[in-house]
Amino acid sequence: MGSRINVSTVIIGAGHAGLAMSYRLTERSIDHVVLERGEVGNSWRTERWDSLRLLTPNAHTRLPGMADSEADPDGFMTMPEVVRFIDDYAATIDAPVQTGTTVTSVTATDDGYAVVTDRGVWQCTTLVLASGPANLAAVPALAEEVPPSVATVTPMTWPVSRATMGW
Repeated sequence: MGSRINVSTVIIGAGHAGLAMSYRLTERSIDHVVLERGEVGNSWRTERWDSLRLLTPNAHTRLPGMADSEADPDGFMTMPEVVRFIDDYAATIDAPVQTGTTVTSVTATDDGYAVVTDRGVWQCTTLVLASGPANLAAVPALAEEVPPSVATVTPMTWPVSRATMGW
C-alpha cells in the first residue's frame, strides 16, 4: 500500500475549487496536500471540448490571491485559456499538489480520515472534496438499509427538489 503520511487537511481535486481552498489553508498556516488523479485542472484538460468557452465573463473569473487578469474583462475564456489560468494559479500560490495520485477510498477514523491512494495512505483530521460536480458516486450497498425518512444525496442526485427532500 505504501507509506502513511500525516497532514492536517487533505483536499481531493486540483481544479479551481481545490486550489482556492489550498490558498486559504496556506493563509492560515494549516498544513495540507492537494491530491489529483491526473494533472492540475484535469477535468478541463480531459473532459471538455476545445471550442468550449467559460460561461462567465473574465471580469468575474477570479481566485483568491491572484492578481487581476489583463484579459478583456468582457471576454469569455476558451478551454485552453481556462487550463492555463488554473495552471498559472497553482504555480502562483505554490500549491502542494500531488498529481498522478488516485484516491481509491476514504474512511472515517477515530481522529479524522484515512485517504487511501495508489501512492500511499494519507491520515488527516479534515477532508475537502473538491472533485467537481460530475463525478460518479460509489454508494455502498449499506445505503439501501437507510430508512426512507432519512434524505440522502450523491453528486449525481444533486440538486434535489424540496419535495424530494420532504421540505
